[in-house]
Amino acid sequence: MDRGLYTAASGMIAGLSQQEALIQNLSNMRTVGYKADEVTVKDFPSLLLAQVRGTKTVSKVGEMGTGVAMANLTTNFDSGPLRLTDNPLDFAIAGDGFFQLQTEDGVRYTRDGRFHLDGDGRLVSADGYPVLGENGDITIPPGDLAVSSSGAIFVNDEQIGQLSLVKFDDLGVLKKESKNLFSASDGSAQAMDATEIQVNQGYLEDSNVDVTKMITEMTSVLRAYQLSQHMVQVQDRINGRAASEIGRV
Repeated sequence: MDRGLYTAASGMIAGLSQQEALIQNLSNMRTVGYKADEVTVKDFPSLLLAQVRGTKTVSKVGEMGTGVAMANLTTNFDSGPLRLTDNPLDFAIAGDGFFQLQTEDGVRYTRDGRFHLDGDGRLVSADGYPVLGENGDITIPPGDLAVSSSGAIFVNDEQIGQLSLVKFDDLGVLKKESKNLFSASDGSAQAMDATEIQVNQGYLEDSNVDVTKMITEMTSVLRAYQLSQHMVQVQDRINGRAASEIGRV
């Protein structure tokens, strides 16, 4: 393929990947516990060389580019703002940590603390997954519910359970399975000591999407996409004229 055409086309493809991530973020700006996606792009030769060598490379000044490709899709795990709800079954984590949910596919992790009680009195997530405590499912009897900042659960001033939160040394092991639900390889989750936990009852953690930043990035990406699209059209016309001239010879 013609180098100019390939360079412009690869720019359009990379731009589409960035647009998809930005649209996903903006559509989840009000999703509780949502963590924004981030796309990084690199010029294709550097990306290929880094994958072969397992190293990072930097292009030399004056080196001719041959297109870009999406290098990585990562998740921004910065904390989102906490919002007061006064619902005793809403919880937000300040700082590190994830709630554990028991799903049909195994344990999953979330920062979405919109919990409620099912018909059996179990504490479950918004999607109905049991919230895990130190001893498995948490069943809450009728009474005055209070949860301490360390995750201790009290009913009528008597402790009946403890929220089980976990942390990860490398957040990169977490794989986003849905808007605010993550999976991780076995053994990567580390139980948090009660002294490390900071749980806020009656609060929720909103998404960490920076709307102003997303709109600014979207504008920049759209401009770059349009430029690449124009380059493809120009290169196509040039190639068409060249083919026509050769045909006359």
